[in-house]
Amino acid sequence: MSMPHRQVDIPAHFKVAFEPVADPAAIVQAGNVRFTVLTDRLLRLEYGNFENRASQAFWFRHQPIPEFRSQVTDNTVDIETAYLHLHYDVTSKQGFTPDNLSITVKATGAVWRPGDEPEDNLLGTTRTLDYINGYTALSEGLMSRSGWSVVDDSATLVFNEHGWIEPRDPGGIDWYFFGYGHDYKTCLGDYCRISGEMPLIPRWILGNWWSRYWAYTQQDLTQLIRDFEHHSLPFSVCIIDMDWHLTETGNDSTGWTGYTWNRDLFPDPEEFIDFLHQKGLRTALNLHPAEGIHDHEEQYALMAERLGMDPHSRTPVAFNITDPEFVRAYFEELHHPNEELGVDFWWIDWQQGLSC
Repeated sequence: MSMPHRQVDIPAHFKVAFEPVADPAAIVQAGNVRFTVLTDRLLRLEYGNFENRASQAFWFRHQPIPEFRSQVTDNTVDIETAYLHLHYDVTSKQGFTPDNLSITVKATGAVWRPGDEPEDNLLGTTRTLDYINGYTALSEGLMSRSGWSVVDDSATLVFNEHGWIEPRDPGGIDWYFFGYGHDYKTCLGDYCRISGEMPLIPRWILGNWWSRYWAYTQQDLTQLIRDFEHHSLPFSVCIIDMDWHLTETGNDSTGWTGYTWNRDLFPDPEEFIDFLHQKGLRTALNLHPAEGIHDHEEQYALMAERLGMDPHSRTPVAFNITDPEFVRAYFEELHHPNEELGVDFWWIDWQQGLSC
């Protein structure tokens, strides 16, 4: 991923008050390695390039300093907490290998070394369930029956001074070692402490949602909601799937991406959204943004001009979420007007391909 040279501050309400730099008293450094004792069961392991900026996952490395002992000699580094014992051979000068680094998890007696297979990992999630019918492989998770897990943060993006993400310097190692034994609750809690706590979701999200990939008309959906009400079927959300926008475009767009209301199906979007709100329902519009903004869109000229393009060229405006100028125009021209109509949130869909 490449970043443009332009830098734009993001709106203040999107900025996070990061605390990415750990207390110096929690850091043990020896030559090309840096170890940070984030908690008595969570260690950060760095080799080569030391990164102080917040990464996509880890925002709050400045944590209360747990009790630990460290000893650094010309040959070794030893760090011991109530739960972990790290040993590193400084003389190897080979990064982190099974021969120079080990961490003992006292709760289970397990000894971890780089390269150990996470055979007992309890796993996490998967990127998409599209085309899945039955079993699918899952990524590694934070918790393991072995009592340890490792998160490799070496290649994630970092936040710059403008609050924008950008690539970090390549070549370094940046690992987080979770040594929680079977105390899974504390493991998850400490992860939230350093990555940022998740806010409580609105209560209406927990209700029943209606969503169907179908070319409904405004009249169809209106009658459907009335039928639900007549039969005392409770719903809190009505999703308007992709046919809310034009899908027959007459140009190179496949029709999956779109931002222009299909007035044949929805002659009065504001009236329909008002109807949903009167019935106590929230609503979202389905988006497939990967193909950008083509010249059939009502907002094409505005987007082209804001991105320094000639609207008469009819060249599609590429979707580039890495460009701050594009992102600002994208929200202001395409999203905010629909939010003013009453759209409550957005369903970002179909971004599994390489084009995104």
